[in-house]
Amino acid sequence: MRALLVVAGHELRSRLRDGTAPLIALVAPILLATLFGLALGGDDDPPLKATIGVVDLDGGEFPASVQREALNTDELKGVLTFRQYPDEAAARSAVDGGETGAALVFPAGFSEGVGAGRGGKVSVLESPQSPLAGVVARSMVDRISALVEARTLAVRASLEAGVPADRVQLFVEENGAAGPALSLVGDPVAGGRVDLAVHYGAGMAVMFAFFVVGTTARSLLVERQNSTLDRMRAAPVPLWTALVGKSAVGFGLALFSMCATWLSSVLVFGASWGDPLGVFPLLLAHVFAATAIVMLVASRAKTDAQADGYTLGVAFVFAFLGGSIVPVYNLPEWLRGISLITPNGWVSAGLSELAGTGAGPSAVLVPIAVVTGIGVVAGTVALLGFRKGRFA
Repeated sequence: MRALLVVAGHELRSRLRDGTAPLIALVAPILLATLFGLALGGDDDPPLKATIGVVDLDGGEFPASVQREALNTDELKGVLTFRQYPDEAAARSAVDGGETGAALVFPAGFSEGVGAGRGGKVSVLESPQSPLAGVVARSMVDRISALVEARTLAVRASLEAGVPADRVQLFVEENGAAGPALSLVGDPVAGGRVDLAVHYGAGMAVMFAFFVVGTTARSLLVERQNSTLDRMRAAPVPLWTALVGKSAVGFGLALFSMCATWLSSVLVFGASWGDPLGVFPLLLAHVFAATAIVMLVASRAKTDAQADGYTLGVAFVFAFLGGSIVPVYNLPEWLRGISLITPNGWVSAGLSELAGTGAGPSAVLVPIAVVTGIGVVAGTVALLGFRKGRFA
């Protein structure tokens, strides 16, 4: 334990003495978060608006009910406007021309198919110029799909239970499946409501966590190149002492950096990241994952320069894919799925719940668990790399 404290103390003094800790952990993330917040965030942002076109080729009750329910949803009051179009071609022209941000296309026979248990599919037309409308439209379709599936299963179950075919629809409606009841609380639309000052503050904090831990990984490789680790083992001091001691310092500095950026965002912009009891564990999980991932990089790198390059690449790729730089709802659909393989993506999703919907700590249990799991996997692989002599 004494050797571990000596290693950690030496590492911390080195980071403070050479100026990398104050610069990378405090000055850079706070400065960038503040600049992005002043340029793109703040309380003066125009109110969010979304216009969605509707092509009702069905003419039944289901499309009309969907629109009524959406307009009565608290999260979309004053935000959402529907515009009717006669066919898909007209809606596509309106979307492409910027007249409407997205469009829903209900096919002919949709309500009848749902009522008969055959299901149905609603198409979405989107424009990259109106990401919020696209998010709302996709969120609505997701809910519609869930409702259609539930109705379809209810009809099939009723038929299998012996309910006469001419009474199935009435039977299903009498037992709680009368029509759509949309609830968009917690949907990705919440992410569009997060103040951009919060988004960029969190994004810079998340991205710079990798850079902060990266300075520790670099020093580990420098120690190897200078044969310091060989002398430590000859002492004898086990290799894990250097790994754990330096990793602990990187972890601590990264956590301090994220909390400082969080605090500066609150003080400068008055922007809440959500319930602190949910925010702090989420940041803690991310720092753990970032530390493990950077140590995995160190276990594979041969030189300190190579480790720097790997860390830089990982940090920027994860930041882009995970929504730390560009909001996830602005990314193409296929990239939105990829974002969830990064810890950044899960942190962004968690903060959207906390800051966007006012949800409590329980709303981020899954993101915390996934991010922690990423850290465990990365840390295990890194440890195996070190034990196999890749760092010898």
